[in-house]
Amino acid sequence: MNPTAAIIIAFIVGLAFGIAIMALALERRSRRLKNRFGPEYERVVTEAGDRRSAEAVLERRERRVQKLHLQTITPADRAQFQDRWRQIQTEFVDDPSRALSKADRLTGEVMSAEGYPVRGFDERAADISVDHPVVVENYREAHDVALRNSQGRASTEDLRRAMIHYRKLFEELVGQPDLASTGRTRI
Repeated sequence: MNPTAAIIIAFIVGLAFGIAIMALALERRSRRLKNRFGPEYERVVTEAGDRRSAEAVLERRERRVQKLHLQTITPADRAQFQDRWRQIQTEFVDDPSRALSKADRLTGEVMSAEGYPVRGFDERAADISVDHPVVVENYREAHDVALRNSQGRASTEDLRRAMIHYRKLFEELVGQPDLASTGRTRI
């Protein structure tokens, strides 16, 4: 075999090896993000139109949330938030619309107390999805009903379902003093 042929073969083998390593790394990245974000992963893939773009979006979310100074709420704050939640649930019977508005505000207050920035809904939902991927869809659905309610377009059944969604998010936020499931800890 002449030296040129050996160089070409070595180059092709090296290139194939490099491509295989890169494919393996991309597959590992995808698996990690799917495990981390759960159903949110598929939602973002559908929204972005392709896996690579979606994964870039999810990684940007992770980096942004890593920079936040998230903190565990104090036991006293937790108790106060839980008392307020119970009161809101009680009010639902007499005034579902008003109770839903209060539930929306209270979940926002809890997020703020934990250190999530007060931003627009989409950005807040994206931030929440990093550490709470299972309940972020509850947040989206509840918020959608809250918007329809503010326009007078939500039924009592819609309001009831939205309250259930807010409750799941609320319980996740208030009842989780650290983020052991994601490997992150709060200040």
